[in-house]
Amino acid sequence: MKRIASIPVLGISLIAALLAFVILGILSGFIDKPLTYVVWVLMNASASFLICILHPKQVWIVPLLCNSFVAFPAILDDSFWSTSFGLIIGLGVVFSILMAHFGALLGRRRESRKTIKTD
Repeated sequence: MKRIASIPVLGISLIAALLAFVILGILSGFIDKPLTYVVWVLMNASASFLICILHPKQVWIVPLLCNSFVAFPAILDDSFWSTSFGLIIGLGVVFSILMAHFGALLGRRRESRKTIKTD
C-alpha cells in the first residue's frame, strides 16, 4: 500500500485510465458495446474511489484524469451526448466524481486516525 501511495496522483490516475481503455478494447470483442461502457464506468469509478482514499486532497483532479479518454470525443463531437455511448459515459463521469468524494471522505478519516495514533 505504501508503494502505491508514494506514486503521484497523476501517474496512478493515468495508469488507471490506460488500463480501463485497454480492457475496454479487449472486452469489446466479446460483449455488447453498451455493456462494455458500463464496465468502463465501473472501472473508472472504482479507480477514482481507491485513489482518493490514498490521496484525499486530490479529489477533483482524479476523476478528470481517470476519464481523460472521454474528454476528447465529448469536446469534438457535437452529437456525443445524444448517443447511448455519451449518456452512459456522462453518467459514469458523474458516478466517478461521487465515488471520488466518498473515497476522499474515507481517506480523510484514515489520515485523522493516523494522526491520533501518533500523538
